[in-house]
Parts: sequence; C-alpha cells; structure tokens
Amino acid sequence: GSFAVPIKGEAANSVDIDPLVMQSYKSLMCFLTSWLVVLLGQEVTFTWWGLVSGLFWVPGGAFNIFAIRNAGLAISQGIVASSIVMVSFIWGNIIFAEPAKSQMAAYTAVWLIMAGLYGMSYYSTAQQAVNEEIMNASDHGNNVMDDDDEDEEGLVNERGDEFDNDLHSLTQPLEITSQKQPPMRGKKTIVVCGRTYSRRNLGLLSALMCGTWGGSCLVPMHYSKGDTNGLGYVISFSTGAMVVTICLWILRYTYQVIKLKSLREAYTTLPSFHFRVMWLPGATAGSLWSLGNVGSIVAVEHLGQGVGYSASQAALLISGFWGIFYFKEVTKPATIGKWFLSAFVAIAGILLLGYESSPVGPGRR
Repeated sequence: GSFAVPIKGEAANSVDIDPLVMQSYKSLMCFLTSWLVVLLGQEVTFTWWGLVSGLFWVPGGAFNIFAIRNAGLAISQGIVASSIVMVSFIWGNIIFAEPAKSQMAAYTAVWLIMAGLYGMSYYSTAQQAVNEEIMNASDHGNNVMDDDDEDEEGLVNERGDEFDNDLHSLTQPLEITSQKQPPMRGKKTIVVCGRTYSRRNLGLLSALMCGTWGGSCLVPMHYSKGDTNGLGYVISFSTGAMVVTICLWILRYTYQVIKLKSLREAYTTLPSFHFRVMWLPGATAGSLWSLGNVGSIVAVEHLGQGVGYSASQAALLISGFWGIFYFKEVTKPATIGKWFLSAFVAIAGILLLGYESSPVGPGRR
C-alpha cells in the first residue's frame, strides 16, 4: 500500500516523471529483488507464463502511475483495488469455478465493493473540485514562477548525462508529437493525439484500466505446472516483466522512427530517466511493490485467484492514509470520515468475499 508514495513524491514531481520511465524503475527492481527467493531455499525455475503475466502487469503498472500522479493517490488506488477485486472474482469464481460457500453472499460482497468504490470516488472528487477552484484563483500569480522554472530547468539540463537527457526529451506523458512542449507541471489538461482532456479524468480512466487489465497479472500462474507455482513463479514473473518493459520501449522508439523518419530525432523524443533524481524513489517504489507482489503470489497459490488476490487489495486502506494525511488530498474532517467509511465498506466486501470463498489450497487450482 506504500509503494505509490515515491511516485507522487517531490522528486517525481520535480521532473514530471514519465509513467513508462517510472514503470521501468519498478520492473528493474522487481527483477533484481526476485532473486532473493533463492535465499529462502527456492530453486531457480522458469515458465513462459511469466511473460504473459508481464504483458498484463507492465502496461497496467504504467496506467497506475499515470493515475496516481494525475487523479490522486487515495482515489486512484481505491479504483484500482476495487476493480482488481471484480476481475479476480470473475476469474476465480466464474471462470476457474473456485468453490464458494454461498454464491448469494459472494455477489453481495461484490456489490459492497462497488458501493465503497462509489463513495471513495464521490467524496474525493468533491474535495478535488474545491482544490481546483483555489488553484484557479492563484493562476495569475504563477506566470512569473513558470518563467523561473524554465530558467532553472535549463541549468539542470546543462548537467545532464545519458540518463538525464532533458535537452532531448521533447514529449511528456501521453503526448505524442514531434514538437517541443512546455513543462506540464501545474496544468490541469493534457493533449493526447491532438485533443485536450482533463488530467484528472484521464487519471481516473487510467486507474480503471490498471485494475481491469493489470488485475489479471497472476492469472497465468494458474496454468503453470510443477515447481513454477508460488515462490517458484516469482523469477518468471519478474523476467517476463523486464522483457515486456524493454519491448514497450522498442515499440515507443519504433513509432517515433516511423513518424519522424529519423533515428536521431526519434531518440530525442524519448523521455529522460532523470537518474540522478529518481534512482532512489524508483528503487524504493519498485522494491516495495516487489515485496507486496511476493505476498500476493503466495496468497493466490494457497487461497486461489478469487480470494488470494482480492484479499491483498486491502492495501487500499494504507494508500488512503498516505493520500489523505501525507499528501493532503482531502482536508475536511467530515469528508475524510465519509471517505474512510466508504473504504471500510469496500474492505468489508473484500473480507466477506474471502470468507464466502473456500480456499483451494496448493495444487488444487
């Protein structure tokens, strides 16, 4: 529940980190830390199903990063967690036919989750509207500051290296263009393929995409055989994630080559890794997520997709604490209380779903 904090931290904000860049840090740390399972006595095993998991997780992770940075930590993780529960329920209880004590109670749990999601979205959006009004009132005083920011960025650019190629980074997250764009920090809209959209609305949509697509990232483990289950799947998962991440960079570069008809100009459109600024936040986010992922894999192995992965989404409460009390995304006490009431409704649904679903146990998936 804490892995997203560095994604929205001061370091990431200072460079307006690209979602794929941040996801690359996560994928790298996931790969490096996965080998620690060897210290637990786990033999090195590999299954190609890990690559399929990577196809689900890496794009979903990039969507999640964009959601966190544009819609807010509390609301985005509420949407992600709740939609993952829905996807896991469909896979576990409907497709895999994992046993449930009562189908009626299981569906009631799903409706509780949906109600909790709606509450978190509503109360977070209400506070966001107030915050945007305050920001609009102060926009006139920001023009001079923006000019100063551009001057400071120019000084930073002069000290860049191969990991900090700010001079060559012409595009911003989701902006596909060959023309140089101004820094997006503080802007409430974003241009996607020539059309302007609200950053918050795109963030909410990205959170939903993360949950619905990325929520299937551990489903391939259901088809892995023998000693590639459980902890034996960790290395396969991380290897697949690393391969998919590299492939996404190749696709991004190839697209620009085709569009610009120049290898050099295509390279200049790639975003900076900001290594000097982001190595520690990126490593922290990736390590925290990797640790939680190991727990999720073990949970799915012993409890099944419907229960195990659903129960792990209780991390949304931790994300809520960070979003509300650290990042001050919601400030009114009454609104905070209603948000947490909604969160507890969603968590009650998760717990009820776990209670009503019979554990499948190792080897019975």
